[in-house]
Amino acid sequence: MGTTLVMAASVLMFTAAPSTAAEPLPDGKTSLTAAGSCWEAKQNFPASADGLYWLLTPALKAPAQFHCDMTTDGGGWVLVGRGREGWKNHYNGLRTPEILRNTVTGQGAFLVAQLPALTVDALLNNGAVSALTEGVRLRRATNTAGTSWQEARFAMPKRDRWVWTFRGEHPVGSWSFGGLFGSGSGGTTNSFGNDSQLRRVDTNVRQAQGWVGGFAFGSQVAGQNAATSYLYSATAGAGNAMPFTQVYLRPRLRISQMTFPAIPDAGAPAQTLRAMPDSDALTTVWGVTGQANGIDGELNTEVSAFAQIGNRVYVGGNFQYVQRTLNATGTNKVERRFLAAFDVNTGQFIPGFQPVLNNQVKALVALPDGRLAVGGQFSQANGAARSAFVIVDASTGQTSGWQVDAENRTTGGVGQVRGLAVHGQNLYVAGAFTHLVGSGGVTSNSWNGARINLAAGAPDTNWNPTLNGTSVGVEAAGDGTRTYLTGYFKQSGSTSTPNSAAFQSAAGAPLVQPLWVPTFSNPAPTRGWQLGVAESSGRVYVGGSEHSLFGYDRTTFELKSGSITKNGGDFQVVEANSDTVFAGCHCGDFSYQDAYAWSNIGTNWTQGDSINLFGAWDAASGKYIAEFNPITQARRGFGPWALFQDSNGTLWTGGDYAYSTRAGQVNQWSGGFVRFGMRDSSAPSTPTGATSTSVDATTALLRWSASTDNRGVTGYEVIRDNKVIQTTTALELNVPVAATPTRYFVRAVDAAGNRSATTPVVLVAPPSADDLTFVVTGDSWRWQYMSTAWQAAWNTRGFDDSSWAQGPSFLGFNSSLIATDVSVGAPSPRPLSAQFRRSFSVTDPATVTAGVISVVADDGVVVYVNGVEIGRSNLPAGTLTQNSYATAAPRTSTASANRIEFAVPDGLLVAGTNVIAVSTHLNYRSTPDISFDLRYTAKRGTPQPLAAPAPPAARMAPVDPVAPLAPLAPADPVAPVEPVAPVAPVTPVDPAAPDSKPAPVPPEPEPEP
Repeated sequence: MGTTLVMAASVLMFTAAPSTAAEPLPDGKTSLTAAGSCWEAKQNFPASADGLYWLLTPALKAPAQFHCDMTTDGGGWVLVGRGREGWKNHYNGLRTPEILRNTVTGQGAFLVAQLPALTVDALLNNGAVSALTEGVRLRRATNTAGTSWQEARFAMPKRDRWVWTFRGEHPVGSWSFGGLFGSGSGGTTNSFGNDSQLRRVDTNVRQAQGWVGGFAFGSQVAGQNAATSYLYSATAGAGNAMPFTQVYLRPRLRISQMTFPAIPDAGAPAQTLRAMPDSDALTTVWGVTGQANGIDGELNTEVSAFAQIGNRVYVGGNFQYVQRTLNATGTNKVERRFLAAFDVNTGQFIPGFQPVLNNQVKALVALPDGRLAVGGQFSQANGAARSAFVIVDASTGQTSGWQVDAENRTTGGVGQVRGLAVHGQNLYVAGAFTHLVGSGGVTSNSWNGARINLAAGAPDTNWNPTLNGTSVGVEAAGDGTRTYLTGYFKQSGSTSTPNSAAFQSAAGAPLVQPLWVPTFSNPAPTRGWQLGVAESSGRVYVGGSEHSLFGYDRTTFELKSGSITKNGGDFQVVEANSDTVFAGCHCGDFSYQDAYAWSNIGTNWTQGDSINLFGAWDAASGKYIAEFNPITQARRGFGPWALFQDSNGTLWTGGDYAYSTRAGQVNQWSGGFVRFGMRDSSAPSTPTGATSTSVDATTALLRWSASTDNRGVTGYEVIRDNKVIQTTTALELNVPVAATPTRYFVRAVDAAGNRSATTPVVLVAPPSADDLTFVVTGDSWRWQYMSTAWQAAWNTRGFDDSSWAQGPSFLGFNSSLIATDVSVGAPSPRPLSAQFRRSFSVTDPATVTAGVISVVADDGVVVYVNGVEIGRSNLPAGTLTQNSYATAAPRTSTASANRIEFAVPDGLLVAGTNVIAVSTHLNYRSTPDISFDLRYTAKRGTPQPLAAPAPPAARMAPVDPVAPLAPLAPADPVAPVEPVAPVAPVTPVDPAAPDSKPAPVPPEPEPEP
């Protein structure tokens, strides 16, 4: 019996001797011996060379591979980014960690790759960047050929977590260029150094350099616009050449000095991500284009409003057409001015909704009776006069039921509705108007803010905020006691309410006390408008002029949080759910946390994070959520004027959008609006049935049942005591056996990084005398892969298989698991089945009990022990032949991860030589891969009585263990034995799924060769 174990994909082979109490010194060479940092691996093993190393910290959660520079300045540096031009500010990094670690230098590494900031923080175990002894290290090429290099280092004394927003002017402490760290100091990360040549780091973007970022030299250093140049300049002769640069950090962390969370024997709970939209846009299905009113400006963008009724999302704005994404150049579009409907689940345009308006829509809201309220700048709706407001049928778009007009009776005034909000039977209206006039004749004096009684179908004549300027934002508080209005007004009646006010819902619209006195980032009287408002988690958030988004305590109106976007423009829209605030602006580059003034944001801000037209903030704290970092582009830079979360949680953002980025960093056309689906925040189910079985004196096999997940399980993390030692896609893992029992747990992981609860503890102890192993992975098998009919008694003990080929498992073809390729020399057409045999010796068979055979069913398999069938999977019932087809077609990866188990009846073994015989069958001849592997374990128990004599038709003659064994006659078949609780066969895989073969092909008669 062999002892080498070749496991499924992503499963390591462990052959170490039983460990002592002390764990192996971390060297980073395997996930089992992951180091806490590159530096630790170098300290433990000074001869460690540059290359890939497994690293682990509590924040990383599981070992992962990174490139380590083990040479420079004593070694121990981890690579976190590299490339030439095109570095991004994005929190979520650029490209993949695999690309970064596998292509470190050379022209193939010019395409920028950056680790996600979350990963860099985990490499620091969430320690402060400011605490790094050597700061941030840049290795930069200094000539176009890449034959000379410069070492630059700089400290970031105020930086806690990692950022890629170097252009965001983070303070720089000490710096050096090719010399001792600390040879200079001062400046910010967008530019520091002491000359305009090589002793300068400049991360600004410039037109002469194509508006792309990099770690540029000074203005007197020029490069080449050539694919092979290590110094890049987009424009010939332009300074600030961008060199190929590697970014390294050297955290000095040791596994033994970090605290990994303890796991109780009952297991640890699930770990999930925050429930919020994904940063990657959904694929655009339809968009909107054109300016239907002929005006192109920030108050006339394509999209200004969203609402949902049933399975429809309504999009309002200043567009002229709805258009398929297949052609963004002007064809394949339908004229539908100002208002259109789309399917909430698919994004498909719904052509049956056909309202007719004569000017743009600025506000939408669903009414409790199922109709759609529409506000804007129109004067006609569906062929009739309507002043800025209309209620339409949600299915057809036709005017429906009672109506109200928003009139502006000031000299030359034109009524417009800018915002709508519903609470119960009250509809609150923001805009520019003096009166609301109901279709029943009820008229209210309503200066720039009003309420409609939906139950009465008429304006509320006893609720008038009396604002002296246009209101824009409106939010009805969730408890119904108040309503917030924001805009261009300065007073409510005679009371000063500069641009923001809170009104009670009671009759007369009295102001909420204490009076809300907002703070402005620029106190100049002409620059104080506020546009968006939302309430959540006990705070009121207002966004508006001079780049500000401020949060106030709901009860006291004390200013609690502030964010300023330094470059770009004002916040235009604010939307909130229970725990997240979304806000949009015609802004770009950076959002500064705890900044309250513009344009001089000062030096006391705490974070400078990337923002691209809109972002997300934690509602309870007002802190920017840096991990939500979408990449979008506006047609003219006006940005979003509408944000909306539908019933699926999908975030719709609308304005003058032209492009967005979906998964895989794919740029796509997005006309007018972009959708962002909710990211996966559900943990997989907990793996069940975790057990440990001894393989030999040094190795045990952990096994568990598969987990399920709403978007698919990507792997399983095996935890030893409190540290993950391996991630695998299989449902088993060989682990080393220590001298004393060792605690193990297993949890499932999905692609987003959600982790299931762990299994209860599984103790792995040295094997006892009661543990028996007869066959393991990697053992050698006799095999044949022929088209001829099965040889008589081929599956019995007495059959002579000496002429068959021989090789270790896995056996099969076209899979990375395969150790023996059975397709070599196989006849054509490809045979439909292959046969395998292995002999093993047993002493005292009466004491062998609880036998279990675990086999890979790829595609179908039947297993015999000493000529007796103990089970089959993915095969039809009845007599089998060489040309029997399998009934399912799993791929090797699926079959190996979902092994089939058959119980071996007690009393079936004999003293001396025993034989396992197996036949695997194809589902169709052109199947892309097949595989075979089998394991057989049992227990040594109390001697069992010998099995009762088999019926005459199934009885085998006594065998002399020395003399050759006579084969059974063909006419003397062996009666099949019903397997005990066989595992259900693998369900046929959907042919369209990534891990599937084509659908099973019904067998057709084929001539014998």
